[in-house]
Amino acid sequence: MVRLLCIIPVLLAMLLCPAWSEAKELYIIPSAIGKVRNKEKDRHKAELETILKDKQFKKALRKGVLGFLKRAAAKNEGVNIKRAGFNTKFDPESILVPLLFVDNVISFVDEYGSAEQRLYKGRVYIGLNFLLFQAATESLVYSAPMLISVPYLDKTPSFSLNPLAGQIRAAIVGFFTDKKRLKPGAQNELGKCLADLDYLFSTKTCEIKQIELSKGTQKRIENHAKYKSLAQMLASQALSEENLVLPPKSRGPAFRRGLHAAVSMFGVSFQQGADKSGFSERDNVYQTTMRLPKPQVVYKLIIKTGTKDNDLGAFIERNYTTAAILQGGGKVVKCIKGVTATIAKRHTKVSDVNLYNSLINSLSDLNQCKR
Repeated sequence: MVRLLCIIPVLLAMLLCPAWSEAKELYIIPSAIGKVRNKEKDRHKAELETILKDKQFKKALRKGVLGFLKRAAAKNEGVNIKRAGFNTKFDPESILVPLLFVDNVISFVDEYGSAEQRLYKGRVYIGLNFLLFQAATESLVYSAPMLISVPYLDKTPSFSLNPLAGQIRAAIVGFFTDKKRLKPGAQNELGKCLADLDYLFSTKTCEIKQIELSKGTQKRIENHAKYKSLAQMLASQALSEENLVLPPKSRGPAFRRGLHAAVSMFGVSFQQGADKSGFSERDNVYQTTMRLPKPQVVYKLIIKTGTKDNDLGAFIERNYTTAAILQGGGKVVKCIKGVTATIAKRHTKVSDVNLYNSLINSLSDLNQCKR
């Protein structure tokens, strides 16, 4: 009897322990893929949408996202990540909706050779946002910017993304399947978000709201809008290794459409406008208010560039140096990197590609920058 009385407090302690009391199972529904935004009506928009509709890609993406979240949740014993199916009971508190949203498609071209033997060489940059929402409240749980880069070489400037379809799909899936992708700090942040779905609203969040180009950079860069878009995506991806980077609030309506489309597969629909969220058995409709947190740190990005030539006769050895300076939260992060390119003097046109490569190098690793 005495032994039994000794066991009872132990059992009570186990039941009241936070790890036990807060244990929960979270279900992931299939990833919704948002549409491409492109104000210039570039035909790459239609090409990319076709590429991302591939059934095998969607299957691999879902498996990759599941593993990505499981690895982050592994440090929290009370959190289990499972795949939701059509037989899963729809509990909005435990359903998470992953949204992969294509933000921008940017391409840069260099023209090589004489007019008769012209070649076009460059890269395509695809900016995406991986977002995780809770179904019950449409609250943003986690946010991670992604940047996919694929090279091309063609005899025509009007190249197609279709031959690059395999590379694009593999790069997106690789973001989630690469076990080294999440650095310890970023993995801890995601793990905390999964353990406490309100964590994102109480931790350090950031956003880049202003990009300033020096006068010299403005003269060197042909298309300022493209260059700034790439700088925004690069800086956001770099910051995401330490902080939770928020997507622009202007995308809210598009995110909501993606959420509703994903959840509607389960026979459930949303109704916007109420402060409280709830589920009605009668009409199968949620009353929700989307929550996108305000950034606690707002960054300004200043970019300065310079070039230096070394004449090699038939060729020019040109060094492209870029300084990217992030200012925000009372801190300054200064990144300076350069690239050297050998350019034949017979080239038809040398575009901004090497300046973009220099920008990529400068923002590739914030840990190497001066603080």
